[in-house]
Order: sequence, then structure tokens, then C-alpha cells
Amino acid sequence: MNNDISKEANTPVPIIKLEMLGYLDKVFPEKCAILGETQDSIFYSAGQRSVVRYLFRLYEEQQEAQWKRE
Repeated sequence: MNNDISKEANTPVPIIKLEMLGYLDKVFPEKCAILGETQDSIFYSAGQRSVVRYLFRLYEEQQEAQWKRE
């Protein structure tokens, strides 16, 4: 995987706010599958969380870039 994932989409990335990440982290938490849960439900939840993880990585990249500019 490319270390600078913000370049993957080839479009400018909006500034990501920590408050939004905190909200998304609570709404779509890391969790294990529940016994009896359907495969579709498991995959759906995993996809939601994957987006949250992606945004956290973008946030970290933005913070690094800002730190290097200062």
C-alpha cells in the first residue's frame, strides 16, 4: 500500500477534523462479529469501519504534513 494514501484518489483531500473522527469512532466502533450475525451484516460493518480507519490515516498524514511545514 502507498504510504501517502491521500494521493490515491488524485483529488484534494478536505481537512479532516479530530472532532469528526471522534464522532465516527463512536458511531462505527471496532467490534467483533456477534454469534448468529449474518455474513452480509458482518461485511457491512467491516466496510463502515474500514472508512473510519482510512480517515484516521488521512488525518495522521495531514498532521504530519502540517508539522513539517511549521
